[in-house]
Amino acid sequence: MGCKKMGFDWPNMSSSYANFAGILAGFVFSGIFLLLEDEKRDASEVISILMVGFFGLLLSAFLFSNISGLSMGTANPLQLRMLSFRILVASIIFSITIMQMFLSLVFIFILYRLPQQVLSLSKMIYYGSAFIATMFVIRTFSALYTDVNILSTLTRDLFLTVLVSAVVLFILSKIFRRKLDIMFEKYFVRIITSSFVFMLALVIAYNTDMYLMEMPVIADHFIMVVFTINMMNNNFSINHEYRTMKIKENR
Repeated sequence: MGCKKMGFDWPNMSSSYANFAGILAGFVFSGIFLLLEDEKRDASEVISILMVGFFGLLLSAFLFSNISGLSMGTANPLQLRMLSFRILVASIIFSITIMQMFLSLVFIFILYRLPQQVLSLSKMIYYGSAFIATMFVIRTFSALYTDVNILSTLTRDLFLTVLVSAVVLFILSKIFRRKLDIMFEKYFVRIITSSFVFMLALVIAYNTDMYLMEMPVIADHFIMVVFTINMMNNNFSINHEYRTMKIKENR
């Protein structure tokens, strides 16, 4: 499998990711506690984002810890296939929660009415983290394959899938902006919960024998489309929250 071919010690790397995710979960929990203490009336949205992020980080820490307990030295091809699949699942969940962390940071800055320069910087940092997380996930898919023909175009094709999906969703968001604002106003928590549902679906896949099958490349594209929808939902929520703040300030 790919993990052996690339020469990476995935179990050892997973141990580092598990520790990192655990540390971040501690910071997120502290953030939730501080917001609850502050008793901000409009903090429910930020707390919802942080709760999803906290759950995802704990989940990532657990999954990476589980992977770190495996040994590549005596692994047979079937075990290497399982390892590659589990690394992919854990990486996707970890990437989603990293984006949730930076999303919550933007919302906190909006909540406390920080200057425009700070808000712009926080949005740029979020977009940067989303790009890095996306590339991290795309590169991880290569661990599933050994076919040179697939590997030669996989990264490019998945990136194009993300790019096209993001552009289409962006155009639709401009066309239906008013409807999106109404939807986010009424169902914000449910929309944020979609990330939680996606992570649960991945955990279910993690605990199945799906790794026994050769994953079709079309499945990779489907996963990246769902990942992009989640990422763009975060983007739409930032824009909605910012517009809402401006409306409140002008009243």
